[in-house]
Amino acid sequence: MFVSVGVRAVVNVEALNAVETVGNVTKHRRAPIVLKGDKGYRLIYVPAASGESLANAFQRNLVKAAKLIYGAEGLKPPITEWDERFEFVKFMDKAHLTPALKKLVAGKASNIPEAKHEFELQAIRESIVADVAGFLYAEEELPVKRTSRLQVGYVVPTYDSIEAVAIEAQFHARHVPAETTKRKTAQVEAAQKAQMIYYVEVASATYGITINLDVDGIGRTSLVRVEDAVDGDERARRVRASLLALAALLAGEGFGAKLSRFLPVKTVESAVASISTPVAFTVSPPQRPDYISDTAARAGQLREVLKKLGVESSVELIAYSKEVPEGLVKAGSIEDLMLKVIDRVLKG
Repeated sequence: MFVSVGVRAVVNVEALNAVETVGNVTKHRRAPIVLKGDKGYRLIYVPAASGESLANAFQRNLVKAAKLIYGAEGLKPPITEWDERFEFVKFMDKAHLTPALKKLVAGKASNIPEAKHEFELQAIRESIVADVAGFLYAEEELPVKRTSRLQVGYVVPTYDSIEAVAIEAQFHARHVPAETTKRKTAQVEAAQKAQMIYYVEVASATYGITINLDVDGIGRTSLVRVEDAVDGDERARRVRASLLALAALLAGEGFGAKLSRFLPVKTVESAVASISTPVAFTVSPPQRPDYISDTAARAGQLREVLKKLGVESSVELIAYSKEVPEGLVKAGSIEDLMLKVIDRVLKG
């Protein structure tokens, strides 16, 4: 089973993803996109948030969700000490291996592929974050890679709203403590540095967000061969935690940096979700104004292709919008959409 969600959201006054500080200016991330117009193609730079930003937020939510799901059953969640601190290093080197993984690496493996398979098995069992979001152990003697079950793209403005996008540097100043006026002249210059002028670039735009979750791959190995790394009950817990993390990303706290002082004014305008099997189906990019109807048309065509080839398939669509094409399940909000997605996935 494969879940794909596309969302359109108006996000005002946000500083979700900065890339660097130039002097006293914190710069907002920008990304190039190509648009087709009456006179051909043109390249423009727009405010953006990276896929890494979304993935980090999802992994944080996954840790929190695992604690809730496992805690409700009186179980210890499969998270490492680094997961606990939201340091998603995920077994990147020898310094960040658990004792069991260190033992596997230290052993002189005569069968390298089998050793890699055992490493992936153990890593999946010990960390739900490494299981769902993937990892790369890059040491030379036994490099092991697990592809993420989560797929996220850059968050960029929708094509039809590109003229209504702005980035503006906002002025701020740090306060001078009152006691600096009582200091001696020689100390005043240093003390005055307590009042600093700085600028933070904020952006406002209608953004499109696309997120995929390969539910079938959760709790199963993939590098050397595919097999269950955990039992059925454990896998069900991990799927539930992953769906809760996804719901929190889209309908809960959200994602991005500077939320303590630049909490964005956000409104979800529309969304579409697909639940597909056995072929992974990704919804059309929400940057397109017709993304919901285009998704519906593509899903129908995919069903016909697979039917013609003798393959039984299912592509179910759920949409939240003022106008929902015929044949799609209608949701009343983004929360309702996620509720319907979760209900469908858990039914299997």
